[in-house]
Amino acid sequence: MAGYSFPKNEKLKSRKLITMLFEKGHTEYLFPLKTYWMTSSDEFPPGVKAGFSVPKKKFKRAVDRNLLKRRMREAYRLNKAEIITKALEKNITLSIFFIFTANKILNYHQIEETVIAKLEAISKKI
Repeated sequence: MAGYSFPKNEKLKSRKLITMLFEKGHTEYLFPLKTYWMTSSDEFPPGVKAGFSVPKKKFKRAVDRNLLKRRMREAYRLNKAEIITKALEKNITLSIFFIFTANKILNYHQIEETVIAKLEAISKKI
């Protein structure tokens, strides 16, 4: 199924876009994720770009940070279809950045529930 991939063009990598997102974007918090999101319609091609981060301050070992980022990416990848469709219909670029804020490693299902809730909330607001 092609709809469940997470290709390079959907990854939030543009330094300019990330800076704009943190300066002008909306912020929401739902344990264990802090989410920054922003829409723009003119400068970038329509679609959704997502980024994921786990702070080194809370998880010293890279293996732990990578595990949590993998879990967030997987939850996003499996549940992104609705929000991508909505962004393309409205011809906007949606940038989303997820930051893991818990102090301990959570299982995949807890992370997935939060990612789904965040995507639904953002979907309603765009």
